[in-house]
Amino acid sequence: MSVVETRDRTENVLPVLVAVLSLAYGVAGVAWLLEAGGYAFGPVPPEDDRLSLLAYLPDQVGAGLIAVLGVLGIPAAVAHARTEWSASAYRPLLVFTAVQVVVFGLLAPSVTVVILAGYLLVLLGLPAGIVWLIVGAWKQPATRPLLLGVAAAVVMVELTTGLFDWSAFRELGAGVAGVPAKVGTTPLFVSGAFLLGCGWAVLGVRGLRGARGRCLRCGRPGASWTRPEAARRWGFWATIVAVLCPMPYALLRMTWLLPNPIGFDADELNAEPGIKLFGLGLGLIALTSGIVTLGLIRPWGEVWPRWIPIVAGRPVPPKAAVVPGAVAATLLLVASASLIGLLWTPDASTAENVLYLLILPFPLWGASLAVATAAYHYRRRTPCSTCHQG
Repeated sequence: MSVVETRDRTENVLPVLVAVLSLAYGVAGVAWLLEAGGYAFGPVPPEDDRLSLLAYLPDQVGAGLIAVLGVLGIPAAVAHARTEWSASAYRPLLVFTAVQVVVFGLLAPSVTVVILAGYLLVLLGLPAGIVWLIVGAWKQPATRPLLLGVAAAVVMVELTTGLFDWSAFRELGAGVAGVPAKVGTTPLFVSGAFLLGCGWAVLGVRGLRGARGRCLRCGRPGASWTRPEAARRWGFWATIVAVLCPMPYALLRMTWLLPNPIGFDADELNAEPGIKLFGLGLGLIALTSGIVTLGLIRPWGEVWPRWIPIVAGRPVPPKAAVVPGAVAATLLLVASASLIGLLWTPDASTAENVLYLLILPFPLWGASLAVATAAYHYRRRTPCSTCHQG
């Protein structure tokens, strides 16, 4: 079997997956219409926070919208398996696809998807990353002193703050174990809607490329601003902005190590060591994300540093940066709408609302990261194996 045939089969899997997921939401929407309970996109008690933008609609209207789009999405997704479209023939399907993207990709998801990603990164990604880097750094004599310095800093933090006491880990574990009972199936449906919206977006992009006579895989031929030399220029400043955006949040969390943390009461934090430990983990994730983003314009974003185990010195596959960057940018942009709705409340002053958006600049962060990731992709992509354009 040729590479092209394998790729064609792989690309045809996406319409099937979107159709299956649409079926699941069509069934769920009908169940919610029949008042089966568990509607996932309504106001969240006890404060009735409207995390999802669908929560501003009556539950029955939102459930009906999901049911209709879910059922109609099955044949529409299958229709996307056809790769040759004229512009006029594709237009009705494009409009319907756009509606699906808006509802499932923007209105249904919420800041919950970012919160869930943060939980997974702190609980799974952070420990795995630390172990991975320790192994790689210890193998390099040049980085051993730095590693020992970091270890000494960790010991000093423990001696001065008791941050890593067993009570903190026990409380953190108990808190995480109690999350499923509190939130139920809502995160599952919200995350599924996000994935469905992304699937429709990819199908829409592929359909547009086909209708315009471009390569379905790479989109070539592209505009002049997609050329590597142009992408290098406009991508540089987008990357700088994306690097700086998470820093206010990271620095705010790092003040939890000080006797007088900014915006928080030290006694309350010390009384809940699990929350303090988890919050600092989120701050470390934000700090790390900014540093990693810098790799989009630095040499170590193209060749793995020598202290990275197994792959040290090898070229960085473009997808290793493009896929995480695109996912993170999409998560941030999708969460922006509901986050602004939650933060920008009439009860708070304008200064407080602006301060919240400076600490959590999801709209700017998501947009700049998307642009920076696109620039990296255009700068590093190789000649397409399907259309052979370079």
